[in-house]
Amino acid sequence: MNDTATLSRLLSGIQQDLDIIDQAFQERATSSLDIFNTASTHMLSSRGKRVRTALTLLSGKLADYHFERLLLVSIALEMVHLASLIHDDIIDHADTRRGIPTINARWGEPIAILLGDYFFAHSARTIADLNDSRVIRLFSDTVAAVCEGTILETLSAGQLDLSVDAYIKRISGKTASLMAAACKGGAIVSNATPEQADALYEFGLNLGIAFQIVDDVLDYTGSEGTTGKPTGNDLRQGLITLPLIYALQAQNNGHTDDVRQILTSREANDDRLSAVIQWVVEGPGIQAALDEAQRFAEHARKALQLFPSSKDRTVLDEFTYFILDRSR
Repeated sequence: MNDTATLSRLLSGIQQDLDIIDQAFQERATSSLDIFNTASTHMLSSRGKRVRTALTLLSGKLADYHFERLLLVSIALEMVHLASLIHDDIIDHADTRRGIPTINARWGEPIAILLGDYFFAHSARTIADLNDSRVIRLFSDTVAAVCEGTILETLSAGQLDLSVDAYIKRISGKTASLMAAACKGGAIVSNATPEQADALYEFGLNLGIAFQIVDDVLDYTGSEGTTGKPTGNDLRQGLITLPLIYALQAQNNGHTDDVRQILTSREANDDRLSAVIQWVVEGPGIQAALDEAQRFAEHARKALQLFPSSKDRTVLDEFTYFILDRSR
């Protein structure tokens, strides 16, 4: 079963609500300025699998499911996610995302910066509609964590001796914090107990770390058709990720100098880049990274044990296996 079919099966119980949220999201992502509406529509066409929205709804299923409130949490966090993607593309000088021209490539950096800011502002307004200080604090902390993670990523670009701990800290903020907020936010607005909300936060955080590790593995082993970006794109951008960290810690066979050349060169030599990618793929770094993803997925499943067995808990449990299976 492919990824799309597996995800469709996992989300079958909330598909109708996902569709309603999609429509509401598009209605809220509007402006009195035509250029913003055009750019927003363009950006929405490159959205991914709506994992954060699904996690918000599924977490709500473990308590008292209040769809109207879950909808607001979902829209706000998806807007934060979109804003972060737009700003990422600016930082990376990316021309495409999932095969579609980026906002900065099509309309220029000033419009892209302002559209990202516009989504951040709309997300704050949406969260305010909930009138719940717990969710507002969670939202604020999450936006700060995403910014901190992005800053750490920028500062660590080209850092050949990046540690595993520094890498985990970076992706915890930039990627995993949003999944954690989706799960905890869904729990809070569904009247979960504080203990349950914290458990779902831990579930989402560990799931998000595993998710990003697998993404970073796919950057070496996947194809542009499946990942939406060329193989080795992270390395081209000067980004050291877990497969390369482990590869560098093992017997390097002289490739450390090649990696250093790629990181310091403004235009990576394609032959050198291909050689490094092949070296990472054939070495121990890929499996070591997947083992780490497995470890975080196990932590995520352990967090769910606070909840009694149910169909909805099983779906969240299976989400951890779906995340890992993407690497195959």
